[in-house]
Amino acid sequence: MSNSLKLVSAPARESRLWDIPGYVPWFTADSATAVGVALRYLAVSLIGYKLTGSTTAAGWLGSLAAIAQQAAAVFGGTFADRHDRKTLIIVNATMGVICWGSIAALLIAGKLVFPVLLAIAVFESAVNGFLGPASDAMLKSIVDIRSYPKARSLNEGRDATINMAGSPVGGLLYGIAPWLPFLSAAVMYLLAGVAATRIRVGGSPRNGSGNDDSDGDSENTGGTSFFRDFAEGWSWSLHRRMLVLTMVSSALANFGVNGFQYAIQLHLMRTNVNATLIGFVNTGVFLAMLAGAFIAGRISDTAPVGPVTCCGFVFICIASLPMLLTDNYWVLLIANAVMCLPFPIINALQLGFIFGKTPDTMQGRITVTLTVPAQALSAFCSATAGSLLPALGFSRTMLVFWAVMLVSMLLIVSSRSLRTIPRADQWDCTPLE
Repeated sequence: MSNSLKLVSAPARESRLWDIPGYVPWFTADSATAVGVALRYLAVSLIGYKLTGSTTAAGWLGSLAAIAQQAAAVFGGTFADRHDRKTLIIVNATMGVICWGSIAALLIAGKLVFPVLLAIAVFESAVNGFLGPASDAMLKSIVDIRSYPKARSLNEGRDATINMAGSPVGGLLYGIAPWLPFLSAAVMYLLAGVAATRIRVGGSPRNGSGNDDSDGDSENTGGTSFFRDFAEGWSWSLHRRMLVLTMVSSALANFGVNGFQYAIQLHLMRTNVNATLIGFVNTGVFLAMLAGAFIAGRISDTAPVGPVTCCGFVFICIASLPMLLTDNYWVLLIANAVMCLPFPIINALQLGFIFGKTPDTMQGRITVTLTVPAQALSAFCSATAGSLLPALGFSRTMLVFWAVMLVSMLLIVSSRSLRTIPRADQWDCTPLE
């Protein structure tokens, strides 16, 4: 492709990520946001269930927020490509402070009711969906292409570490006081906003900008309309078979895996398992993902992307089988964690290839064209799990989600274009079909 980014197969010297100007404040801002999400994630479901006493209501709380986020994200990538991404990160953090700080204040005052919780959660999720793509889109303009797979691997490990601690800490804080995880989340969003103000990236030759405070992409679409840029991003993705297959298989895999997570969480809630123990289920997941991220960091430069990705999807289906047979807490804890081990490896390799071959000026739009379809079905996971559990019971509910994961795995292993993606030093001669 004429506009594909080219990789240098034998660079003389690869820069250390921490030495790249602008990377540390970007990483700090992105990490603080991730901490905020992790601290309030479990607490939202817990407080929703406490206010209503219904797994269905608690499930729809999560689903409506996810639907709002995905609907807003459809346009968020184009918006991020047309505006100063640093500013968008700051605004997103500010809204997080206001929304979750308000929840904390209402809980302290004893005034929080379910409709208000639902409205704030849905609104904040929509804002995050619209502005959130700016952070990921900005990374490509900070690090060079040779460092990009390493940066993605580091992000996977970072996210796993944060969520490994965040879920049980969120449950523990909720046990101390229901408002405490929301106040803590608001503080982390404040830190993210402050860190984002320190991001400095030199001007881009594409637009002749010399403003150190810009990521260089805020003006590159100034001569075209929003909807033309929006259509261009979707057209670019939908005309590449590999991307379409990635969207479909990822949507099915995410629905199945996230369905497992919500079914386990809601089942443990209704069987009166302690909130901290429920949080440790997520800890197990992210401990496994931390291990996966470590492996990804070690092999990201040398592993053949296609074969490793196929093996990862097969592993997920096999590792999840024990959860179809029992609802024993320890089996769920261990099998659920092991199932998630390959995700950081798949993300670092497969998505690293896709974004490495995507033009810098389209990073925000392609982020959305991949993530929105991939997460579209997942928006209904919480409601689906909450509705299926009373009707089918735990084991049959898990079987429904497992069958969807199996279809995803079959799509991946049957695609020659995905199976044959090579290692990173051969990407320059590998087209994004």
